[in-house]
Amino acid sequence: QRPVKQSLSSSMCRDSQWKCLLLSILMYGCLGAVAWCQITQVTKLSFDSSFKGKTMIYHDSPCSDGYIYIPLAFLAMLYVVYLVECWHCRAKSELQYKADVESVYDRIAKMKQATPCIWWKAISYHFVRRTRQVTRYRNGDAYTTTQVYHERVNTHVAEAEFDYSHCGFKDISKELMGLELFSATKLKFTKCFSFANTESENSYLTQRAHFFTEIEGLDDYMEIREGMKLKNVDFKELMMA
Repeated sequence: QRPVKQSLSSSMCRDSQWKCLLLSILMYGCLGAVAWCQITQVTKLSFDSSFKGKTMIYHDSPCSDGYIYIPLAFLAMLYVVYLVECWHCRAKSELQYKADVESVYDRIAKMKQATPCIWWKAISYHFVRRTRQVTRYRNGDAYTTTQVYHERVNTHVAEAEFDYSHCGFKDISKELMGLELFSATKLKFTKCFSFANTESENSYLTQRAHFFTEIEGLDDYMEIREGMKLKNVDFKELMMA
């Protein structure tokens, strides 16, 4: 498995880089307007009564009447927005925690060699009706009322793991290659499990059903959690290499 290089359009849409691109285009447009004001000369007519009402023809900048400050003001405003956007850019924060390629390869090797743990967790609980005094204000006067609420109370917590010692496990992740060919690569890790045969799947379902059946009925309600983790490994979903 090798890194996939993103196209320009997908990179712009995924990481919101189009905002900085749009701001850059607008700033260059403002700079172009300022340059046009400095370079371009237009012919102007001026009527002056002190010279016996004669009309004077002269060449001057089209922005000589103060219009040049309009693009300059827009340029300053856009530059401030551009700096704020760059400061909060997600790519900037991700690059601050960029890891070297060798450490990424070592981390992947540790995750591939780690022992998986498929776990279940059951929390038995019920709700208790309680009351409390609440102070409210109406028209500047304070008065106290009794508020009724329901509080959750956990009474029993149980955890268990899938025992796969009789069927074993095997990591089937693809070998990652080519990280050193790119200046920056974003890696997203996921973990999941599947069964190679029907016997192992039936064993999993049997153990899972047995665990939750034992806990069921201990209280009014039961919260179920289940998932997978890698033992002795600090699993991170995202990395930058």
